[in-house]
Amino acid sequence: MVGSLLVRGMLAGVLAGIVGFAFAHTFAEPSIDSAIAFEEYVEYEVHHEAPEVELVSRSLQSTAGLITGTLLYGVSVGGLFALVFTAAYGRIGRLSARGTSALLGLLAFIAVYLAPFLKYPANPPSVGNEETIQFRTAIYLVLLLASVVAMVFAVILQCRLLPRFGSWNATLLAAAAYVVAMAFCYLVFPGINEVPQAEVPTVIGAVTDADVTFPPTVLWTFRVASIGLQAVMWTTIGLVFGALAERVLQPSGVRLGGNAKSLLGQHV
Repeated sequence: MVGSLLVRGMLAGVLAGIVGFAFAHTFAEPSIDSAIAFEEYVEYEVHHEAPEVELVSRSLQSTAGLITGTLLYGVSVGGLFALVFTAAYGRIGRLSARGTSALLGLLAFIAVYLAPFLKYPANPPSVGNEETIQFRTAIYLVLLLASVVAMVFAVILQCRLLPRFGSWNATLLAAAAYVVAMAFCYLVFPGINEVPQAEVPTVIGAVTDADVTFPPTVLWTFRVASIGLQAVMWTTIGLVFGALAERVLQPSGVRLGGNAKSLLGQHV
């Protein structure tokens, strides 16, 4: 049973990767092209640096490279999602397979992407200091892990409070606990602002500061597209996997309530 669900999770991930590619190619790639054009302008026109050798063409990056990345990400996340589903199904209320999958998709989007993003938003090319990339990556991963752990404890808390406070109040209390935990993380973790505008002189010949300030609309468009990409992929996985899992579980007569054992506990 678990193996069958794992395969379906990966299939849902493949579909999410395809949908994600279409979304990213339409909405994210134009802002990336604008960011690269800004970077080249600063390097070649302002600093008069020699052009770098392009190892992979931009056209290849935005097509084959992009769909390869979204497919690999979708399959990986879809497989992990299926494993989490097998452990959670029947333990977070009397939800159906589709309901459980949709809820997990929403919680995963918040914990894995949205909460860390609000502290450390995604940046397009030319934004960020190369010397601090390892530090920025490390603290982002730590915050992501803290967010996932906080979400797991919030779900457990909701289940514990459910008999005493009811579904609505228990959910509100668990959500409040998650928000408080993440607010504490936001205060503790260092802030990072590396949008390039002071990295070049105010005036270089006929070039003014307005010419070398990174366009805020490009940064905003890229970040909105990044959120949209993750939202589209997690929504696809949550809905598609729920439909596929339901076909596996219902014919087998699997009906798990709030007090039933999880699939992972039954088959491992």
